[in-house]
Amino acid sequence: MIKLGRMLIDNFKSFKEPVEFDFTGNDLVLFDGPNGFGKTTIFDAIELCFTGKISRVKHTDSKNKEDHILKGDNSKSTTIQLELLDDTSTLLVIGIHIPANISGEAGRVAKYQNAIERFEAEMWQNESVFRELSKKKLDEGKLNNLLENEKLEKTFTLFNYIQQEETCHFLKLDESKRHQEISYLFGTIEEKNKADKLDLLSAKLKKTIDDYTPLIKKEEGELVQLSKPTTEAEDSESILSSGKIALFSDLSSSTLEQLEAYKNSLEGVEWLIKNNSAYEKLKFNYFLNKMTTERTEQLENYLKVGLVENYEELTKKLNKHSLIWRKAKKKADVYSKLIRLFDDKPNSLSEDILDIYKENFSSSYDVFTTDIATFLSLSKSNSSLGSLLIKIDDSRKNLLSHYKEHIGYDEAKEYQDIPCPLCGDMKPTGQALLDEYEEQSKFFSDQLGDNDKLLKILTEKLITGLIVPSITKMRNYLSKYQNYLNFDLNRVNKHKNIEKSDFESMTKIRTWLESNIGDCTRFIDNKLLVVNQNYDETQEQLITFINSHKKQFSNEPLKEYLQLKQDLKTLGLEFDENEKLSIDLNDIDRDFSLLTRLILQQSSSSYKAKSLKVSQLKAKLEKLKLKRKEITAISKGYRDEIKAYEKGVAKHIAIPLFVYSSKILQSRPEGSGIFLITPTKGNEKGFMKFSATPNDSHDAWNTMSSGQLAGVVISFMLAMNKVYPSKLSTLMIDDPVQTMDEVNMASFVQMMRYEFPELQILLSTHESKVANYFHYKYSQAGLKSFPINMKNKRLESIN
Repeated sequence: MIKLGRMLIDNFKSFKEPVEFDFTGNDLVLFDGPNGFGKTTIFDAIELCFTGKISRVKHTDSKNKEDHILKGDNSKSTTIQLELLDDTSTLLVIGIHIPANISGEAGRVAKYQNAIERFEAEMWQNESVFRELSKKKLDEGKLNNLLENEKLEKTFTLFNYIQQEETCHFLKLDESKRHQEISYLFGTIEEKNKADKLDLLSAKLKKTIDDYTPLIKKEEGELVQLSKPTTEAEDSESILSSGKIALFSDLSSSTLEQLEAYKNSLEGVEWLIKNNSAYEKLKFNYFLNKMTTERTEQLENYLKVGLVENYEELTKKLNKHSLIWRKAKKKADVYSKLIRLFDDKPNSLSEDILDIYKENFSSSYDVFTTDIATFLSLSKSNSSLGSLLIKIDDSRKNLLSHYKEHIGYDEAKEYQDIPCPLCGDMKPTGQALLDEYEEQSKFFSDQLGDNDKLLKILTEKLITGLIVPSITKMRNYLSKYQNYLNFDLNRVNKHKNIEKSDFESMTKIRTWLESNIGDCTRFIDNKLLVVNQNYDETQEQLITFINSHKKQFSNEPLKEYLQLKQDLKTLGLEFDENEKLSIDLNDIDRDFSLLTRLILQQSSSSYKAKSLKVSQLKAKLEKLKLKRKEITAISKGYRDEIKAYEKGVAKHIAIPLFVYSSKILQSRPEGSGIFLITPTKGNEKGFMKFSATPNDSHDAWNTMSSGQLAGVVISFMLAMNKVYPSKLSTLMIDDPVQTMDEVNMASFVQMMRYEFPELQILLSTHESKVANYFHYKYSQAGLKSFPINMKNKRLESIN
């Protein structure tokens, strides 16, 4: 942090004799004494060192003077030295020198700065060697960098120096002008000046553009006169247009390039009329080529669903087939499941299996209703042993059935040395195996009780009478509809189920093919459920067939179909309902003559020169308009960025301003701080308003007392130092309690002690009791205070 050290003043204003001060190491320097003893003069001297001017000196007098306004004795030179310290080390010494005997024009108040010379040195200079100091001029850029404040001259009186009257003058400005003053504080004044210069340049460009407009209009008028057809009186009829082309009624503003383009279009229309059949061939070939290159998707849809007349029929048939197929597929899935169950266990039966048969073979099921009821009843009540024996016997039967199927057993064939599937023993013959099986089955049957035997009989009856015949039917169904059931309906839907808009586009293609190509049905699917295995190949065949109908020409056409169509459009011509044009060959000859005459006329040197001048003027006008547009955009960008930046700065300042003003202005009835109001809408012009309450539409200057306004100014400066501190940690406050009451004064000193103990404060007052109070409070806080009585100091310098 940089603070003030020693200061020497000689022959500056009321200090005619040399006087020296040493502020080194002091947190508070108090200047007290009656008015007129130089308290404010010390602050003026410090401000002059830092900025090269004194802000409270107004240029109100432009008359020649016999002396300089800042000199005590005009016959002597004026010198000031000010030492800047980093802790206790000298960083820089700033010197001021005003030569002796200044008068006349140089003495004018308006030119008082011209006589002031600022210098710098690396160490403190005594009076005898001050002239050596003056050899090195002060580097203002170096000083600004040292203090980290590029706008030191502009912002010093708001950042580092509060003058009771001058700073309060800031609040007296209207909100817009106050915002302009704050622009220096925000560091945006340079950018605003640039934006103003851009706006000024834009205004000058607008005036130039406005001056060009009538000049171009005048030159164009002269060009129109030159472009009007001229000929001998006897030949005047030949230059009139046919009247059939509205565009040719006034060609005075047409350029040579436009006339030649009109003539080229007219040649195309002439060829069209003379070669109408060739034109029709061109038209046919154009649409044929469009069909085969740009309508391939519609052609593919034609191959797939061209057989169907309308979209409703297509969706109806597809939905119907889909419903039938899904029902059949569902039925086949159930049949397949029942067949698998039977094949796995042909001699087993359960309630679940009977339920499936009831649902799918209800008529056959109803025949055995009584037997099924008895079967279900016995199944639930049979003994565990009986149930086990039945299951064993069923398993043996199932195993034997599978075994026979496995070895391909045939009763007419004799088998020898055949192994038993149950125990593995070798049997001499197949019949011996069956006899032993029957013998064991009889054994198991004899072990069953009456109910178990009845259950076994019913099981065999139901399998034989209900299950086996149903299985036969199911096998027949699956065999009969095998191809249908394996049909890929999803593939059909993928190719055939198209959107309505696609179908409608396809019908247009179908209509064109039927009208212009002929029968193409051999290429399309002959049934809706038929899916071509290679549509790409079939489509290529169809395109080849279509291209075979392309029309041939005996002579090469003058232009392509689209070019001829554009010629008609350029000239505003179109075919009527009878495919006829309103213009004939005689009309075209007249229009040709007119265009030829005008082209020859505009090829003259005078017309070319005038046309070139008009073109150059227009080109320059367009450049000016483009440049003005660019400048306006840059200016707007500047101002938008400035406004956004200032709003951001204001938001950062608003909170500490409210806090500090709350502490200083504790006697306010509202009991709160001051609110900083800035623009909230993007289109609002810049302003800066201090309000007593957040909803107060009036500015604080019109609603607060002078003492409260002094507190507002101090709070604002302190908020700026808190949010945007510079390296210069010295604040000068000229008689801040002049208009403050005791409560505000006590609040102020209390806040300065605890909120800003790191700052060096130079403060003046005309009341000794106030100085003693500040000195006492700072000392109590452990801060170093240095009171200076200016009356005594002046007496010391005189003696």
